[in-house]
Formats: sequence, C-alpha cells, structure tokens
Amino acid sequence: MPIRWDVQSASLVDGRALIEDSLGLQAACTVGSGDKAIGIWSAYELEGFTKQNVLGNPNGDVSLRFFEQVPEIEEGVEMDNWQGWLYGDSAVHWTPKAKYTFNAYFPQSVVREISSSDISTFVVEYNTELHQEDLMMAYAYVDTEARSFNSQEPVRLNMLHTLSALQFQFMFMNSDGTTYEDSDVLTACWLENTVSGSGLATTGDLAFGTITDGEMDGEHIHWYDEDHPEPSTATRERRLYVWENATGVSFSSTVTSYTSATSHSTGNQLFSSNNGWVLTIPQHLDNTTLLCFKLASTGDLAHHVALPETTFEPGKRYTYHIRFGQSEVTVKLTIAPWNELKSSHNIPL
Repeated sequence: MPIRWDVQSASLVDGRALIEDSLGLQAACTVGSGDKAIGIWSAYELEGFTKQNVLGNPNGDVSLRFFEQVPEIEEGVEMDNWQGWLYGDSAVHWTPKAKYTFNAYFPQSVVREISSSDISTFVVEYNTELHQEDLMMAYAYVDTEARSFNSQEPVRLNMLHTLSALQFQFMFMNSDGTTYEDSDVLTACWLENTVSGSGLATTGDLAFGTITDGEMDGEHIHWYDEDHPEPSTATRERRLYVWENATGVSFSSTVTSYTSATSHSTGNQLFSSNNGWVLTIPQHLDNTTLLCFKLASTGDLAHHVALPETTFEPGKRYTYHIRFGQSEVTVKLTIAPWNELKSSHNIPL
C-alpha cells in the first residue's frame, strides 16, 4: 500500500489561528491558495541497513501540500481518501519489515536544515529577524512489523509550535489601576540588548527529538547555539524587531482598547503581520534587554524599560502590558498556551 498522510495540530486546535486569524495549516499548504509546504525528512531501517530520503526524492526532503481536488498520481491509485495531502508525482509504497522515521517542519521555505539529521534527532536553524513564520515540527515513527501497523492508515503528523510569541500592549494607567486621559501617541517600538553576549537571542538551532532507553521522544524541543545581537554603540545602532509609525498610534485608558504596538506599523511590515505578535526563539531572558519606544510628545527621545527576567517556552504567548502612569511606567506580564484565548495566569511585577 502507498504511504498516506494526515496533518493536524497536536492540541487539536487550528495550528495558526492566533497568528494569522483564520489561516490554518491546511489552508496555508493548499495548492493555488496558501501555496506553502511542509518539508519531510524521511528514512527507514531494515536488517541493519539505513536508507534516507525514502519518499521519492533521492536528493533530499519532499514537500507535502494539500490539494482540494486530488489528482490520480499513479495509475490505479486514487488519492481522494488521503485528505488531499500529497508529497510527489507518484506514490511511494511501504517496505515490508522496515522501521520508518519521519521528521516534518513548516514552513519548508524558511527553514535551513543544518544537519542531514539521523534517526534520533532532526536539527534546523531559524532566524526570527529574517522570518516571522509560525515554525512547527512533527515526528512520526512507523514499524511495519508492529502488530498495530495498518498499511491503509495515514501517517499522522501532530504539528507542534516551536517558537514563543510576544506582544506589547500600551495604555494610560497608574500602578494602582486608576486611569486618566492623554492625547499622546506612540511612534516607534523595539527591543535592544545592553550586555555583549547576553540578552534576547534572535537566531538559534533547534534539535527536535531524542532517544532515551531506545525510545524516541517525538515532542522534545531543544534550542541551543543562540545568537545574541550585540548592544548598540555610538556609531552602530542595533535595534531588534523594529516597529514604526510616523504619524503615531493613539492608545487609551481602557484595558479593552489598548494599543498593540506591532500591529500598527507603517515601517517594517515584517514585525506587524501577525496581529501584534512577534515570534522569537524560546530561551531564558535575563534582565539585560530593554523595551524601547518613542512618543510624539518627546520626538526622537527614546524611552527605555527593562524587560523582567523570565523563560520563554515553546508554544506559549507572552503579553507585556506597559502602563504609562502619571508619575511612573510599570510593566505586567501574562502568559498563556498558544491556542488559549485568555491568559492562564498573571505575573505582576
């Protein structure tokens, strides 16, 4: 029987709902619509021999896409019961007695594979200053000799979020919760490290999967070799995730009408395309990174607030509430799993 595929979010919630509203994985990978693809690295072991790239592309990974009208890709093999997920022009059949490993990643076009990867670990590099895509990974293992193996069942790819999402919300509010009115507007926002080799990392290597006692943990996400951009100097400015709006964006004194800075950019659109969320590498953040911003009332003067120490975890959203008081600025952080609409708990600072 041919190898078939089923793709879904591991949380059973639309994998990209909070990042691009209604655009889910299937829509993103639909030919003629989203036109993106899931990359799949593949291999199998058989009688002590390992064979890589077993899905029809001898030179590397294949591209898994969704077809709304599924073609017949091989004479006598109808694909319309495969949910439209196809990986090539011809079907690849299961090899009896082989043990298969599949590593999947999305979107294929922005991921740089830095290891030919082996059965146990899949390694890629990702740069969040160049790409703001919801990087997702999945692992699947199939033993064709297992009693539970069914050649007619599709291989299920449970896609996991591997990045963290940040959002910065500005409002007029005193530390005691009282509000006031002000006509000032926000004109720029960015992050900046203050210590060499420390602070926020924007690029890292992701190792997905590990073997423990002979068993593969397909949900192990480990980031390492992070690159920490250097601090700005008198001759070289180094700003991260820059958002700008020349005319300024107003923000108010009510929680329900806060301003999410990155969703109103008229400058670099890369950091304003995800409904106000900025995607970054999961990491431990010390207190050497500044949130910088400009206001219309103070022109080119850059204001700075140190971000509190915290740990960014894969698949979680971190919302920073920046409250402009009449005598001080305070920051509050809320954390929630990626697909939860409300924060799971608050951390007042």
